Amino acid sequence: MKHLFNLLILLLVSVTTLFGQKDSEIIKKSLKVENNDSEFWFCLCNINGTIEVESYSGSTIEIELDKQVFARDNGDVKKGMEELDLIVSEGENYAKVIMRSPNHVIEEKDDPLDCGWNWNGNRRGPDYRYRLDFKVRIPDGISVKVSTVNNGDVDIKNAGGNIYAGNVNGDITLDGVRGNTKANTVNGIIEISYDSMPDEFGSFKTINGNIVMRAPGKSNASYNFQTQYGEVFSDFDFDAKLSPKVVQTSGRRGEAKYKISSSNGYQVGKGGPSFQFETMNGDIRLKKKK
Repeated sequence: MKHLFNLLILLLVSVTTLFGQKDSEIIKKSLKVENNDSEFWFCLCNINGTIEVESYSGSTIEIELDKQVFARDNGDVKKGMEELDLIVSEGENYAKVIMRSPNHVIEEKDDPLDCGWNWNGNRRGPDYRYRLDFKVRIPDGISVKVSTVNNGDVDIKNAGGNIYAGNVNGDITLDGVRGNTKANTVNGIIEISYDSMPDEFGSFKTINGNIVMRAPGKSNASYNFQTQYGEVFSDFDFDAKLSPKVVQTSGRRGEAKYKISSSNGYQVGKGGPSFQFETMNGDIRLKKKK
């Protein structure tokens, strides 16, 4: 047992020493917003690190970035601090911040809010690791599209506009939101708390994680659930089961083909927004907001 304990200590020391050098800096940016409404979008594209967004009663987007670089030696750390950068682009109805690194090739997209990277396989350079942690304050009412991939969660609070939130290996938490919403992750939990129901839709998808939504007690809406290895729990009493939909698909020789989809849809009250929930290894829970 003593030899095993010593081996574990040695492994820990080796990993710590491998990237034992570190540097960091705080970067602040302020972006002007012309129209504080949902037609204006703020977009943030990250790869490694957290994203925290909170609305306030101002007219500028305030960004604070904690940039950290880790490497074996100070030369590689210095190179990483120089190479990692942010690109800020602004249009009539949007402001976008995207991370720039020699390890990634940014793809130009027709939609200026798309986050597009390809891995740069030809990259031969210093060996360093990094993380970028963002704290952002946005004017209440504008829409938000943010995403990260590794080593961080996405948290959005009190946003009044539309919200698109993406992650891969982390959770997504949306608290006190009011707009149309999409949230997708792969390995993580999705939690949503609505101050008031969106006008049109909410869409939530994860593969390995639960989905929990809290909504005002008296809220008309339709709900559709898909979970392969989980269960659905609800504080709401459903008034009706929705009928299956007829879906058109492509048949042979171009002729129209139709199929009847299975229905896991339910209605509370009449009308209201439409919600879609999808997970493979997780439960779905609807709760009344207290």
